[in-house]
Amino acid sequence: MPDSAISILEPVDLRTVWPDETSDFTPWLADPENLTRLGDELGLTLEPRGTEQAVGSFSADILCRRLDGGSDEESWVVIENQYGRTDHDHLGKLLTYTAGLNARTVVWIAEEFRDEHRAALDLLNESTSGEYAYFGVEIELLKIDNSLPAPRFNIVVQPNDWSKTVRSTGPGGELSETKRLQLDFWTDFQRLVESDGTIPVTRPVPTSYVTHRVGASGLRVVSFFSTWNSANQNSSTGEVRVALEFFGRSHRERFDQLAEQADLIRNEAGQPYLWQPWESESILRVMVRRDAEFENRQEWPKYQAWLKTEVELMFRVLVPKAKELAG
Repeated sequence: MPDSAISILEPVDLRTVWPDETSDFTPWLADPENLTRLGDELGLTLEPRGTEQAVGSFSADILCRRLDGGSDEESWVVIENQYGRTDHDHLGKLLTYTAGLNARTVVWIAEEFRDEHRAALDLLNESTSGEYAYFGVEIELLKIDNSLPAPRFNIVVQPNDWSKTVRSTGPGGELSETKRLQLDFWTDFQRLVESDGTIPVTRPVPTSYVTHRVGASGLRVVSFFSTWNSANQNSSTGEVRVALEFFGRSHRERFDQLAEQADLIRNEAGQPYLWQPWESESILRVMVRRDAEFENRQEWPKYQAWLKTEVELMFRVLVPKAKELAG
């Protein structure tokens, strides 16, 4: 191949695209589509809730909710942006925002991280409970020849996934029985879906769900293995379910547009879906479910096979239609 067929990535000064960090870069990042880009890199589903959020005499650049964050108090995310190299002033602000906003996830974005600040975030990840997560991200702009510049997020600090998984959620420094069952279930499920590589799945963690990214802003597919039965509205027996979730900008409009195709979707899928079975301010869902015996490991292969089939069906029937609306 001749050398002329190869181009070289060239760095672009952030200030040529966003002259001012506060008035240009922060609003750009706070846009739901761009937060989705960042969230995809971090493995988070982020929903913007405001910029320049007041905390005493300071203001946090971006406040978000993690739509995969569990309880309300666990879902707040603070993002602090900084041009240039990281400094002690911004590290102090991050700690202030964490306390003042009760944020469990903190993202520090800068052009370059000093070694001492990487070490500080690593220490926070190691010394706090698994409910907290600290990320360090370097932002850069790149272009090829005369192309438009493209942003790239490079993660330089993130929680230690293994230590977060095995960190105590019960007495004796071990996972609770429920959490251990969830981790074992999703570990087996990941092996199943990765055996043929037909659907994407996030790494197994001790929670009631795993996510499947669909490659479009404001959409995701979620698999659940839960002690809560949504049909009975109690925990007398558990359930497995698969949901297509809409969130972010114009999620209600896009959900309603897809709902207009409910009859067509039912015919193509061969089954009816439940449309928004729960009222939610942030997320709208299309889902299918079945009862499950949560603690009966002998039944797990049946539930995992059902989840895999339903996720594949959702990717084949619903996701393409939803992505057209999202576009």
